[in-house]
Amino acid sequence: MGSRSRTGVSRPLTEYAAWPKGIYPMSDGWVPPAYPKEEELIALEDKINSYRKAVLAKRHVCVKDPQFVQLSAPEQLEKGEYSLVCLALMEGPYSGQGDDKTWYLIVYYEPSKRAKAERAFKAAGLDLVDYEQVPVDPDSETDEEQTLMVLHGMGTKSCILNSHEYQVAEGAAAEDPWGPQHPDGPQW
Repeated sequence: MGSRSRTGVSRPLTEYAAWPKGIYPMSDGWVPPAYPKEEELIALEDKINSYRKAVLAKRHVCVKDPQFVQLSAPEQLEKGEYSLVCLALMEGPYSGQGDDKTWYLIVYYEPSKRAKAERAFKAAGLDLVDYEQVPVDPDSETDEEQTLMVLHGMGTKSCILNSHEYQVAEGAAAEDPWGPQHPDGPQW
């Protein structure tokens, strides 16, 4: 189902940023009445595009659970002016239980605020300077990075916690294109 945009060019509804992903529109063009209309989609897309995206840098670090608890506290994120994407490592040679649990963190911050982030990590016992700083691609296809660029542009910091535990793959398991196999089977 095509629609007319403000420029008069026909554009499918599914191309709008706010269009819900799924089965609609149906093959005959029908959508539920509660779905947004074209005007609402245009307004929302304009609003999304009006947000300033901050230029970010990132560093990849591993920390133990006590450091993770300290660094992921909301007041610490705001004070240090950084955001985190947090991935728990599965129990194994690199991660244990309780205080020995290892967290893989991707630390995002604005380059102009680097010193604040470094001080926050130093207070937690980790020297962030030892880790390579990588610029974040403004056109990144990673949803988390796009979200964090907008949030930093709005002056807000965030901690995105992944719900899965990650297994470190080495040797033959790392070479397998399907990834490592969990000892408890595929349905663990």
